[in-house]
Amino acid sequence: MQPQLKILIVEDAPDLLEQLCTSIRSTIELFERPDVTISVVEASSVQSALEQVTNDGDIQAVVFSWDTEARESEIFGEGKGKIANNAVVIDAIKAIRRELPVYVLGDAIRGLDIVNQSSSMESFFYRNDIISDPESILGYIINDFDDRNETPFWTAYKEYVLEANDSWHTPGHSGGASFRNSPYISDFYRFFGRNVFVSDLSVSVDSLGSLSDGTHAIGRAQANVASTFEVRQSYFVTNGSSTSNKIILQTLLREGDKVIADRNCHKSVHYGIVQARAMPVYLDSVFNPDYGIFSPPRLDQLTEVIEANQDAKLIVLTGCTYDGLLTDLKQVVKLGHQYGIKVFIDEAWFAYSFFHPRFRDYSAVHAGADYVTHSAHKVVSAFSQASFIHVNDPDFDKDFFKEIYSIHTSTSPKYQLIASLDVCRQQLEMEGYKILNELLANVAELKQQVARFKRLRILDTEDFARVFSHFTSDNMGHDPLKILIDISALEYSNHEIHRFLMDEVGLEIEKFTHSTILVLLTLGGMRSKIVRLYNALKKLDEGKVTLNKSKNRSPLPESIPAINLVQLPSAAFFSQRESIAWEQSAGRIAAGLVTPYPPGIPLIVPGQLIEEAHINYLRSLASQKLTIQGVYDGEIYVMQQTPQG
Repeated sequence: MQPQLKILIVEDAPDLLEQLCTSIRSTIELFERPDVTISVVEASSVQSALEQVTNDGDIQAVVFSWDTEARESEIFGEGKGKIANNAVVIDAIKAIRRELPVYVLGDAIRGLDIVNQSSSMESFFYRNDIISDPESILGYIINDFDDRNETPFWTAYKEYVLEANDSWHTPGHSGGASFRNSPYISDFYRFFGRNVFVSDLSVSVDSLGSLSDGTHAIGRAQANVASTFEVRQSYFVTNGSSTSNKIILQTLLREGDKVIADRNCHKSVHYGIVQARAMPVYLDSVFNPDYGIFSPPRLDQLTEVIEANQDAKLIVLTGCTYDGLLTDLKQVVKLGHQYGIKVFIDEAWFAYSFFHPRFRDYSAVHAGADYVTHSAHKVVSAFSQASFIHVNDPDFDKDFFKEIYSIHTSTSPKYQLIASLDVCRQQLEMEGYKILNELLANVAELKQQVARFKRLRILDTEDFARVFSHFTSDNMGHDPLKILIDISALEYSNHEIHRFLMDEVGLEIEKFTHSTILVLLTLGGMRSKIVRLYNALKKLDEGKVTLNKSKNRSPLPESIPAINLVQLPSAAFFSQRESIAWEQSAGRIAAGLVTPYPPGIPLIVPGQLIEEAHINYLRSLASQKLTIQGVYDGEIYVMQQTPQG
């Protein structure tokens, strides 16, 4: 298995199409590229070209003859038979795959005019030159392919490791020698293998670059990420998007600054606000107790909050919820920028959003957000803790960002994590669309089969529109790769179902509530895994399992009360504190976060007045045996009360 460079030639004159294809095919062998399979496919119409670009993810270049006639019906669908401007054809190709280079063939005399009509093409070639000198365009295409496929850090890193230099620096195991030669811990070495240890290097390797300074190979790799995501700058973070979020918040906020935040942001956002000593203005929760899930906040409330807090510095939202619900971020960015407020989107669970038209309209980068974080390890191909920060803010204070970045970043970052971010970008650039296309097709087939079940259901946009009144009016969406399954009609407890999936079938699910289970399809979601999931669900639906029957599922409260801040969160967090039983905390001011996990969304934040409703909600969660962070031996931290005197 090796990379494929499939070149699509688009020309509606049959003789000329044959000439072009034959000419380019005849020169492939001259380039002597055994590492890449180069081939040519043809399209005799714009409609055929768009179909092939949609269905064949191995196409890595399009050669489009400008004289090819395109009708609007071929591009936009039935009902529009007018001849289209060919610049629209290039835009249509880019709407499917933004990363796909398009090379235009035309008459030299018209070249400048063609360039003026379309700024989206990669380059222009004189048609007759391609027939007489095909090496010129093929060499250009191959060079562009190599540039897109480049991995500056991974390539340099691998070459350095293979040199097998003698280690006289950290880390102390010296390429694994202290493990390999030990009668006690040599099994650790054997389990992971030699390359893990010899590639665990010191940060003193100057040629590989500095993560904190973004130099040499690391700097070039980060520049490639920025190009792929079409942002001004991108940065690698090796301790997760939790740290990425805190870096951005501390860069942008100062003590007392207002920040408009989704109530249901990840706890790292709340911690970042505390660290920046900022004042959050929280948007209300929108919660459905039937499924036990949150939706994004209402855009009408966001509008009201912005208008009432026009001095806010920042808006922070979660771009894709844990359960796959999506906000129309273009509206959010427009609202924020209208008042000069920056927009930061935590897109931890949606790092692939830019690479497929099914998702792109909900992509934070595509929407023009100023700052975006991606947990590259969650749903795309990177090691745990590997994260991207993307910056698109024209007012970006790079120097101050670098200082905050240095506060949070280790001076001994793991090179393997950095390398994984480099190749993660490579995969998204070269085959992200192809993989996502296959996953979406597999999910569609799974849904079609599960629709025949009697008791289990995969929830879809119609279900979310039914339970969230603002779903349609706010133009919300849903990521189908977050498979949320309604198990409420089964006669087993969610714990029994979880045990069956894990112990008897070997499926580790992402999350469950009292009535749903969540399964994530990521870039590693192969079809065989989907078949195994379907087999397990079918057994559950048909009752062909040996499980204890139980319908005792504790209902959740109808709603969660809005956060009532009575103190600056940082003042409460750093105050004198005491611990009290959480069931007796009503009326006290919280000094720490209380966070049910999953999904890692705080119920209580520092500076918040604790109400009886919060206690009732905690009781309900406790009955489901979920992990609740911030509760220690049945107690939570609150601000110490001042003695009455």
